[in-house]
Amino acid sequence: MKKIYRFILLLFAWLFKIIQFICAGIKKAIRFINRKKRRAIPFYGFLLFVLYIFLLIQFSGDSKFDTTIDNKTLNDITQINPVQVNQIIKPKTVTEIVYAIKNTTGPISIGGGKYSMGGQTAFENSLHIDMHSFNKIVGIDTSKKQITVQAGIRWRDIQTVIDPLNLSIKIMQTYSNFTVGGAISVNCHGRYVGYGPIISSVLELKIITANGAVIIANRKVNQEIFYATIGGYGGIGVIAEATLQLVDNEKVERFHLVMPIKDYKAYFDKNIRNNDKVVFQNGNLYPPKYDKIMSISWEKTTKPLTDTDRLIDENENYWLESNLSGVVSWGNSGKWIREYAIDPLYFIPKTVRWRNKEASYDVKELEPSSREKSTYVLQEYFIPVENIKSFIPKMSAIFQNNKVNVINVSLRHALPDHESYLSWARREVFAFVIYYKQGTNPEAKEHVKKWTLEMTDAILSENGTWYLPYQPHATVEQFQKGYPNSAKYFALKNKLDPDQRFTNKLLDKYNPYTENNLAHQKKKIKEYFRAEEQTVLTVPEWYLVYNPKEYADYLKSGKNPSDFPFYKSIDEYWKLYDRSIKLTSKAYPENSEYKTMLQVIGVSMTMEYGLKIIYENTVGRLFALFSEEKNSEAEKTIIEAQCAYSDFIYQTAWYEFKFMPWIKKVWTASEKSDYSVLRKWERTMIFTLEFSFKAFYSKIIEWGAKSSYETPSNSIYLIVSNVDTIKENPNLKIIKKDGDKMIIAVTRWEIFTKEIMKLSNQDVKIYEISGNDEIAVSTIEKALNKPNLKDVKLLYQSKIVTDDSLKRNVYLLPVEKLLPFIKDSKKNKLTIEHVYDY
Repeated sequence: MKKIYRFILLLFAWLFKIIQFICAGIKKAIRFINRKKRRAIPFYGFLLFVLYIFLLIQFSGDSKFDTTIDNKTLNDITQINPVQVNQIIKPKTVTEIVYAIKNTTGPISIGGGKYSMGGQTAFENSLHIDMHSFNKIVGIDTSKKQITVQAGIRWRDIQTVIDPLNLSIKIMQTYSNFTVGGAISVNCHGRYVGYGPIISSVLELKIITANGAVIIANRKVNQEIFYATIGGYGGIGVIAEATLQLVDNEKVERFHLVMPIKDYKAYFDKNIRNNDKVVFQNGNLYPPKYDKIMSISWEKTTKPLTDTDRLIDENENYWLESNLSGVVSWGNSGKWIREYAIDPLYFIPKTVRWRNKEASYDVKELEPSSREKSTYVLQEYFIPVENIKSFIPKMSAIFQNNKVNVINVSLRHALPDHESYLSWARREVFAFVIYYKQGTNPEAKEHVKKWTLEMTDAILSENGTWYLPYQPHATVEQFQKGYPNSAKYFALKNKLDPDQRFTNKLLDKYNPYTENNLAHQKKKIKEYFRAEEQTVLTVPEWYLVYNPKEYADYLKSGKNPSDFPFYKSIDEYWKLYDRSIKLTSKAYPENSEYKTMLQVIGVSMTMEYGLKIIYENTVGRLFALFSEEKNSEAEKTIIEAQCAYSDFIYQTAWYEFKFMPWIKKVWTASEKSDYSVLRKWERTMIFTLEFSFKAFYSKIIEWGAKSSYETPSNSIYLIVSNVDTIKENPNLKIIKKDGDKMIIAVTRWEIFTKEIMKLSNQDVKIYEISGNDEIAVSTIEKALNKPNLKDVKLLYQSKIVTDDSLKRNVYLLPVEKLLPFIKDSKKNKLTIEHVYDY
């Protein structure tokens, strides 16, 4: 209680100090204004205007809107590889997986723990099969020491069951968080001595192929499929079940020794390689000089346990480990602290523990507090054992020349694997596991790509290869050289999956059978891809097109411009802004550039309409008293100008509009009707002021846009069914045909909506728009008529500020449903306002 009491007193003391500080500031401001009253008046007026605009914005919008779009963005542990998929399913039975494959036609990606680091578990607009819930143990044969499991189960879940049976997993990664299916798909390895990749411990697989068939594959039945699936990264089919060889759980004792790197191979050959007592071994090669290595081995023993826990507690707190990793990432000083302080202290105690505990590490010990600005990533190189002495200087030079922040390099030994088609150990190798820190911005990613390509050349020069679960930077030529049996793998994949449905970012890059299909052709089109969240974010931007049209129509109808609902327009813009930001907040990465643009144009609109609110409700209303039933020719021309401007911005950027000729036209309008002279001159003057400022401001914006950005593409690209009824015209071009599909280019903005309306009259199917599978559409309705279509979601309703009887309904729907939605709307006599083309 005393601590709480002292805290409250301290809090009040700080609050009192803050109030004192604010009061002192106000007193100083008042004294300043009194001393320099005349000079302060303009500044004071400016502050009042800023406060006025601030209050207009604060009291506008829809801060209570709490709806979000379903999150279909997948990412891996590094958080730098987001991929937007079409659908995510979490099957619990084989039947569910088969049904999903047979009842869809697009690409399929497969994921488990998502610890790969380069898009190996995802693909754009794919059906994503999340295997996490497919995690049962099918059976255990203790006499044969074998276990059959569903592919989504984690190593840790297996350990929990087999540890009481005194059994242990034969080969797995160092960390137990990975799923069995994922481990088999990458043909994983660990620190085990006397073995190679996991393929040597896999006895049989149950696989679901692209046609929905469920097959058994082992070394006798479907042998080719067995060898292609293990280390095949999900390209052959869905691994449903796996039968694995187990071994006995035994006590192991830790030993360590630091030595020069030049002595390591001789030491390993003499003490480790053929020593059947050694279970685990790895060597920690110390950066930044890479001239010393610590060998850490665990040998079978009968000594008493110093650590009696059977497995590592899943609720273990890793605060210390996480912070020590941060220390090591400081730079060379951090590396020195690790080598001469952290490691010597850590390895002081003699340790004897169970094999299962040493195999139950949790990746949480590696997890930093944040991955927003920087992240920790892995790479792995497989170098023939006889070539490590010549490779290490090359590796060291690349790291040092590129200032790579390497945290750790761990060496593990692996025997050859002559079975897997995508084998990374065609001969006996040392695996160099690189753990490094990188930035998350585009520049940092490009820097990593640069030095990774250099490293790949160095690896190939030593007849080595690299591990594929990480960022796929290697060129196609490098990949084919590093994985010479890849042609055999992809040939079998093409036989089993001719439509290349099972795919991901890795396979898509290196699959030769996709070279000429539309999936690859679209990548060659500049500005083909557009961010999907922009279909929602662009709604408030388009409101600045709709609202001027409402204003022009309002004037055209003969209504008093002073009565136009300017504040309701401001409020409506910020409502659309708040809703769009909230809707996209969870489903997509933050689009800060677009968000800033919306804020800038929103503030500009608020300032313009804020001034009009003041003017039209004072001077405007006063002069309205002198208006006649008939407008002067100048006022008619002003209305024409507003109509011309509102029509122009439907298809062209507002700053390209020619304002000055309209000012001249208004001033030179000849008068042939009865009119109010006072009203005419008041309207002429305010119009001149408005269009003159816009003419000046538009030049600044145009100059800024041209100097800061490339000229935006005038086209939006679609993949549609290849039908003869689609004819080219000035606004629609056929780019590439491939089988029953083709890529077409359609002129953007308002023309895009019109062309889509035309396509809805034909027997056409849309598969993709700008790389996206969802799009927003708005309709104008008097009452909500819910479309009679599945998967069409009403995001919100918006006001038409000049007509309370109408509503703007904004929908989000799959692009495949776009044309049926338009047909249904026409049938129900609904007005399609706009299709938002990102």
